Amino acid sequence: MVQVEYITIKNASRKVLDKMRTIGEDKAQRLQTIQERWDAGDYKDVEVVQL
Repeated sequence: MVQVEYITIKNASRKVLDKMRTIGEDKAQRLQTIQERWDAGDYKDVEVVQL
């Protein structure tokens, strides 16, 4: 899977900006959930291979 780190959109419409904001919020929520599960010890025998 290819990761995209930076996206530049010139003259973006309101709909595009709203979609990008939604994507960012969803990602933040997923990361928060993972962090909470990690802190609670839900993950057993896990090896972190890339940060």
